[in-house]
Amino acid sequence: MSDKDLHELALFRFSLIAPVVNDTFDACSQMQFFRDIAAKTHTLPDGKPVKFSAGAIKKWFLLYKKGGFDALIPKTRNDIGKPRVLDSMCIEKIHALKEKYPYITGKLLYQKLVEEGYIKVTNTSLATVLRYIRENNLKRNQIAPVDRRAFEMEFANDCWQSDTTHGSVIKVNGLKRQTYLIVFIDDASRLILHGEFFSMIMP
Repeated sequence: MSDKDLHELALFRFSLIAPVVNDTFDACSQMQFFRDIAAKTHTLPDGKPVKFSAGAIKKWFLLYKKGGFDALIPKTRNDIGKPRVLDSMCIEKIHALKEKYPYITGKLLYQKLVEEGYIKVTNTSLATVLRYIRENNLKRNQIAPVDRRAFEMEFANDCWQSDTTHGSVIKVNGLKRQTYLIVFIDDASRLILHGEFFSMIMP
């Protein structure tokens, strides 16, 4: 790969992380931005479609913060001129499996690739797949946790929610009554719209 090709790849990587570098991204967090970018298919300078993991994109951002643009230039490979054993379809399948089964082991993932015909044992070793998983931050301890924050509406009055909790037990005309507090809250503004205690005769 020529110096020009390496420079173009570095520019390509920078184009993906530029919104984070410039703090112009729209996502709710940097990690969510990386996941959004990872969910898309991108076209390399040579025209090859490819997908990246959120961890890989985050790694480029951290490399840029530490070493600037030069840190984004790929290191030259020792196997230049040799056929690539993981084609684009296989790589896409690896990412799909890791997205669906984040904690699948590398060995089991390798077996599934063989069983489904994406690779052959005769030309692709387990070590090759494990190396790809490691270098693209797809190992179990490298995968970022999924954002599981509660769903929230954007505008007031788009959604009202209600909740109920037990109140005190009171006596009315000598009978015990269990009270319940019912509250309505606006999802976006978090304002309490109405709250009222109700009672029920206890058996």
